[in-house]
Amino acid sequence: MAANTYLVVANGRWPKEEVWRPLVKDANHLIACDGAANQCLAQQISIDTVIGDMDSISKEVQIQLQQQSHLQFIHQEDQQNNDLAKAIKWSIDQGATQIEVIGIEGGDFAHQFAAILALCEMPSNTRLHTADSIIQLIENTGYKNASIEKNSAFSLFAIGTVKGVYLTGAKWNLDNQELKPGTQGLHNVVEGNCLEIEYLSGRLLLFLDR
Repeated sequence: MAANTYLVVANGRWPKEEVWRPLVKDANHLIACDGAANQCLAQQISIDTVIGDMDSISKEVQIQLQQQSHLQFIHQEDQQNNDLAKAIKWSIDQGATQIEVIGIEGGDFAHQFAAILALCEMPSNTRLHTADSIIQLIENTGYKNASIEKNSAFSLFAIGTVKGVYLTGAKWNLDNQELKPGTQGLHNVVEGNCLEIEYLSGRLLLFLDR
C-alpha cells in the first residue's frame, strides 16, 4: 500500500531547502500550523490545511488563503496541546500513514523541546526534520535501517527508564541494557551494514545525523 504522507509545517525555522523541498514534493497533504502559512506562501508552496487558533497569521495572508478554494481552516483553541500536536493528531485521524514535520527550530527552546516530546504521544510513523538530524520514536518491536551510510552519527535518548535495549551495527552496541534519561546514548556511530534497535519497555528516541 502506498504511503499516505502528510507534511506538517510548524511555525519555526526550516532546515535547508535541500531537506524540505523533497518533503514538499513527496507529500500527499500539506498542513501549516497557524503562522507557518506565512512562510509557505513566501516560498510559493501550496497549502491544503491550516490548523491552530489563527492568532499568528497576518491579515494579508488570510486574504490570500481565503482565495484558495481547496484550502481548509481547522480552528482549534485547545490549550492542552500546541499547534504541532494538534496538526499531527488531526493527520492521524485523516488516515496519514507517514507524517513528516519541519519548522520546529528557533525561538523559545521550550517549544522545541515540547515538539520533540510530542513524538512520545504519537505513532512512530512521525519524524521531525531539523537542520542537523531526523528525530523519531523507535517502536520496541524493532527498528532496522540498512540504508544508513557507514560512519553516520546518531544518538539514542531514553524517555524514562528503557529496559532490555539491544543495539547492533554501531560502534558501541548494546546487549539487553537499561537506559535512563541522560547522556549515555549520545554520539554513537554506524559501523555495520544495518542499524538494528530493539527494546522491551519504555520510550526511546533516535536522533540520526544528516
